[in-house]
Amino acid sequence: MTVQEKGNLASLIKASLQDKSKTTPTDPLVSEKVEDSKADRELKKSYANWFIKILIGQLIVMNIVFFCVGFGWLAFDEWSLNLYMGGTLAEVFGVILVITKNLFPTKPTNR
Repeated sequence: MTVQEKGNLASLIKASLQDKSKTTPTDPLVSEKVEDSKADRELKKSYANWFIKILIGQLIVMNIVFFCVGFGWLAFDEWSLNLYMGGTLAEVFGVILVITKNLFPTKPTNR
């Protein structure tokens, strides 16, 4: 084999290694898992964004009620207002806990 043929052969090998279509996995289950992961991630993003928007709206309404009571525009019993504020905050923290536990589960470790 001449030096020129070796050079051509080396360039052909380099070109074939740079072609990513020849090195990608061909197992259809692997590609399905990847697509399923991508769809799952997008769905989780969508749910998280909607929950965050709902929680922001709920906290805004709670603060408006709090300020209206403070300025005397609304009147509630002290216990009613405390229960409303505490319940709203407990619901917000509960929903955040559900989001973090279910949308972003911890991966089991392989031991």
